[in-house]
Amino acid sequence: MAETLAGCLGPQATKLVPLEATRPGLLAEGGHLVLLYPIHGFNPPRNVDRFVRHLAPSLFEAVSIIAVGCADHWVNHAASRRLRRSLMAKGYAVVADEIVAMPLTFIMAFPDEMARGLITEADARMAHVAASLEAKPGVPQPMAWKSRIVSFVGRLESPASRLFGLELRASDRCTSCGTCWSRCPQGNVRRGRDGKPRFGFDCLMCMRCIYGCPANAIAPRFSKFIPIRGGYSVSRYSDAERRSS
Repeated sequence: MAETLAGCLGPQATKLVPLEATRPGLLAEGGHLVLLYPIHGFNPPRNVDRFVRHLAPSLFEAVSIIAVGCADHWVNHAASRRLRRSLMAKGYAVVADEIVAMPLTFIMAFPDEMARGLITEADARMAHVAASLEAKPGVPQPMAWKSRIVSFVGRLESPASRLFGLELRASDRCTSCGTCWSRCPQGNVRRGRDGKPRFGFDCLMCMRCIYGCPANAIAPRFSKFIPIRGGYSVSRYSDAERRSS
């Protein structure tokens, strides 16, 4: 999705940097910062919230927020509220505040046809999102009280995700390839003395280690209902779309 957005922006787009690969103090000044993140529990993930809190004032001319959730629905409309308040308190102009729908990544897998439709629609929507990044800062749309309540209750997911990380285990299928500890956005996975991954107390429940494991060796001990059976992969849906066309 980030690559699609960069393609829509054309030559004016700068390089795409994963949030875990940078620090606010190392960012070059000027330009337009775009925060693209998945919605976790009707809120931004803990690492995105931390990044914005540590962002110094006046680094950028403008900031935009693009949240990815299972639907552009009122339940997700307050997902950017805390980020927006923090950014505006630092004097930043928030140009765009968008939600893009993508298939759900945990507990309930969307039917293939529905998932393919959402992915196709998300790619098409990137042109609209790119245009909104070039607009002038607008007045924030009022958020329904019910959206704010859902967002407030959803904050409970953050401490729950830490507990989820503690129950992750690697099975005997693990080949010690290092994919999980090299790709964890929180650095929450480390190599144990036996070469198997060890999981700490800073999990975001992003599922990157589970779905990205080449050997399909990582799973929670008790909350086995949370990861989607068979995994989650956008390429799986796009490959199926190409085969059917």
